Amino acid sequence: MNLPNKLTVARLCALPILMVCFAGNSKVALWGTFAIFVAASFTDFLDGKIARSRNLVTALGKFLDPLADKALVSTVLVYFVAMGYAHPVAVIVVLIREFVVSGVRMAAVTKGTVIAANIYGKIKTLFQMVSIGTILGFRAIDLGFSWLPMVSNICCWISAALTLASGATYVVDNREVFKED
Repeated sequence: MNLPNKLTVARLCALPILMVCFAGNSKVALWGTFAIFVAASFTDFLDGKIARSRNLVTALGKFLDPLADKALVSTVLVYFVAMGYAHPVAVIVVLIREFVVSGVRMAAVTKGTVIAANIYGKIKTLFQMVSIGTILGFRAIDLGFSWLPMVSNICCWISAALTLASGATYVVDNREVFKED
């Protein structure tokens, strides 16, 4: 397994630790949640950069990288719903898109094709990771930001809109996957 794929697997392995930190309510847990999320998000940037610059792009990486991104973002969004930081409908839109895109990818694999993430999916993921990281950072600082849940909800609705747009583009661009042989 090459370095980019190891970074992707590390991102997946960080999820249980992230969940433990989210379950806590101490300053250490809040900062741990922020630090783990930021570090995991950074591995997404880093694994792609290394894979492209060193010509280490693999079918496994094309499959695992978006899966790790979805798992990371979805985990936090579910916690945000529980905390009142995200509207359930916005999160359901995000989750449904992720299932649809995963379905398209699985259908493509059965035809011997691996579909990489497109630019719209990358923009969506970047927005999600930056906004979530920022919200987690402000939450850890905890200076009585009464506006934080509202801003978080707005970011989640923007994320849902980006998610719908990128998902529709993904399905349309890869519609040949569904054609009969």
